[in-house]
Amino acid sequence: MTSASDDPFGQLTEEAEFFDVPAGGMEEILPPFEAGLVMAAGRALATLAYRDAVAFGDEPFTRDAPAAAGTVLALLPEACDRLDRGFRASAARALWDLADDLAAGLAPIPRCAAEEWALSRMLEAAPAMFAATDEELRALGVSVPGHPDESGYRPPYWEEAWQLFVEGAKYSISEAQPAAGSQEDAEDGGVPEEPAGGWDAPRYWFSPYSFVRPRDVERGHPDWAQWYLDGGALAAPEPLTGERATELLCLDGVPRQGSGSLDGDEQDAAEGERGYFGDGRDAVLTPLAAQLLAAAADQVAEAGWHDLFHYGDRVFERPEDEDDEPWLYDDSFLATLPPLCDGQGAAWRLAMVGAVENLADDLRAGRTPNAGCTAEELALHLIVGQAKMLVDLLDDEDYAQQLGLPTADQISVRHRAFDLVLEYYLQDFDVLMHYESDLSEVVTDPEHPANLQLGIGDLRPRAWFAPFGNTRPRPPRTWEPWLLDRLSRADPDAFFASAPALTGDQEAPAVDVPATELPSGLRQEFETFAGLAQRRFFDEPTAIHMANTLERLLTLFFSTPSLAPHGIWPLNPRASAVHAGWLLVDRNFCLRGLNSTWRLSADRTDSQARVWACELLLDCANYALANYHRQPGAYLRGTTPPAPLDPGLADTLEERLRVLSRDMTTAGTLHHRMTFLGLSPLRLAQAAILPEPMITAWLAGAPASPSQLIRCAPALQMSEDTLLDTVAGKRDRHYWPLPEPAPDRLGRPAPKPPSDQP
Repeated sequence: MTSASDDPFGQLTEEAEFFDVPAGGMEEILPPFEAGLVMAAGRALATLAYRDAVAFGDEPFTRDAPAAAGTVLALLPEACDRLDRGFRASAARALWDLADDLAAGLAPIPRCAAEEWALSRMLEAAPAMFAATDEELRALGVSVPGHPDESGYRPPYWEEAWQLFVEGAKYSISEAQPAAGSQEDAEDGGVPEEPAGGWDAPRYWFSPYSFVRPRDVERGHPDWAQWYLDGGALAAPEPLTGERATELLCLDGVPRQGSGSLDGDEQDAAEGERGYFGDGRDAVLTPLAAQLLAAAADQVAEAGWHDLFHYGDRVFERPEDEDDEPWLYDDSFLATLPPLCDGQGAAWRLAMVGAVENLADDLRAGRTPNAGCTAEELALHLIVGQAKMLVDLLDDEDYAQQLGLPTADQISVRHRAFDLVLEYYLQDFDVLMHYESDLSEVVTDPEHPANLQLGIGDLRPRAWFAPFGNTRPRPPRTWEPWLLDRLSRADPDAFFASAPALTGDQEAPAVDVPATELPSGLRQEFETFAGLAQRRFFDEPTAIHMANTLERLLTLFFSTPSLAPHGIWPLNPRASAVHAGWLLVDRNFCLRGLNSTWRLSADRTDSQARVWACELLLDCANYALANYHRQPGAYLRGTTPPAPLDPGLADTLEERLRVLSRDMTTAGTLHHRMTFLGLSPLRLAQAAILPEPMITAWLAGAPASPSQLIRCAPALQMSEDTLLDTVAGKRDRHYWPLPEPAPDRLGRPAPKPPSDQP
């Protein structure tokens, strides 16, 4: 691209004073690098637009056809779909004209509606051109930044370019002007009425605006484009071959891979914060930068695997004086972590190296490395630090060739702006407070006044893998066979130092697993009933759902056809709901037991709800057994008395109640979280470095040892404290939500829809 013109707005006419046209220097609107990227985007779009004009010719454009994917025609308004090849070629020419303006140092002010469309597409596509190599950009005439260091470099910013669009420009075309005559005639109604499609409809696209000099109508198409339109081969100026332009612009209709761990709403917010043209990936993280960071991540992970197998669960001991063993800090992964992490177990360390691998996967897959938890934030810091050292080592041509990377002198500043990577893809730098001894009390105590004032949160290593509130959990990693093989052969004395019960007996299943098999569905109904008893508000839908669940719960608890709840409790005092129908309770949601009358209610803790539900079941079961022979009609003349109950039923019910009374808070939390993450018992066992039978036993209700249970926290992406609370019967409703009752109300049951049967 040539140097800036002496007057970048020299194409404006005298009528420009009646419009809000931009003024000032071109660098204030589009600095050289940004202008070059917009120009390159125009060249690439024009190349593909000419290709499409020839490929589709005069045929109507069908947007849902397979051939429509990856075309510039899909970027045109739908009103243009039936226009001919000449129109499509002229639209391609509009893209090339604006690129020529930029190449000449002129401001790309649209001169007609077609160029307004063209400029908007160019601005939207410009960030994608950031992925081009330095050689490609220079070949296109783009001024690649040449700052000596990354501290003086900032990513392209595009917001100011939108002032190039002049408001009301479409009303300046000749068709929108009064017929020839005096000004009085115009004031009397000589101004033409705006057509239905507006003055910017396709039929007016190439009508020039009056405040800017029109293009030369004899200019024709570029030579290479005219050759192609005349039947020759598509030979766009290098390096913009059709294939490369398609690759850079990503017009194939395939959505981008995503933005790491940010959820959908947060990605939208990120785009709003980082500029009009996307989430900042193309403007900060070039493919070469991603390649450098991925190589650095591999080196960090390699050091992490070494330390994991060497130390296992054992405490990492640092020298009292760092100068005594300086090599330790150059080669050790654990040494680069804050000292607070020195006592973490093997499962935590495995997950920490996994956090590095997660970001490496993002970089290799073309995703933005948005850190989704504290562990990934620190991992990105380590990767960036390693990348800076890696660039310095790339002066060695042999070493660069070994890594498949260019030498350092070929890596311009835009590919090594690593501090911007931290600025864009981290939510904050709070985790670095762990390296400041003066701040240790603040970051290790979530209740510290300074912590609360600054909104730092829980930065203790035990909470590092819990996702941030604005991110989604990571899909569980599938560990490679070589890693699982190494772990299976690991020294038990090293790898189970924090869980000594497993040493030498890794395949031993957990004990105290309930032997009694409950009737199918009984456990689910009990958990639903206990969950409803924990809801904050006991509203009418909750009460009706509880009553319905209670009847199903009692039915499954008895599991005897002759002992049905609706035949035990009298019909007279029962309430009814519009959707649920007849309920087992009365209108006050009360049910009579043998010793008490039980009123359904809520607002209990998980432990309280389980105890209350078991006591209710016991008393109601005793009532049912005591009143079995008093069922309605049991003693009427001519009726058959109920058959005697199984003598062992009472013992069976007692055993079922014993099993139901087990504290299943840990099992329920594990089950729900594993289901949510798509994590099988085997994969959780592998990530926690525990025997699979132990995980299976916990899911069945066996008590969990705290020292073993916390090994699962990183893989479950939970805080260790939250997981330990389940051992004490505390249910975290974020990780194990309460049942949600369906809308309903007391009243006469709604009539059933008519049957299709005659």
